[in-house]
Amino acid sequence: MDERFIGIPYIAHGRDYSGADCWGIVFLFYRDVLGLQIPAYSAEMKARAFHHREIGALIEAERAAHWIEISEPANGDVALMRSGRDESHVGIFVAGGMILHSEGEPGSCLVRADDMRVRSRLVGYFRVRA
Repeated sequence: MDERFIGIPYIAHGRDYSGADCWGIVFLFYRDVLGLQIPAYSAEMKARAFHHREIGALIEAERAAHWIEISEPANGDVALMRSGRDESHVGIFVAGGMILHSEGEPGSCLVRADDMRVRSRLVGYFRVRA
């Protein structure tokens, strides 16, 4: 795991190493590790003043258009999780069975994918369409 992704401060709509939200971490990982461009959605979220509960609709639209659900995750696959009742949080599955994500303090961090708190929130794993 590239250490530059650990400890990035949580900033809503952030898309760089000075601060990122959960989608910002996915965006940076895809761009800088996988060499793939995915939509940033930062300007759209700011313009529409998205609350985290409303992100679920955006994630659903993105998922239907660009992602396929997979049963066995590999490095770089996106983990879709619930935040409360809403499917509105994402992270990146990385080697060693960990998920990189950002959800407030202490910023971006790794959690075990098999941790009960993660498994209870997990909706599924997704891979970008080739």
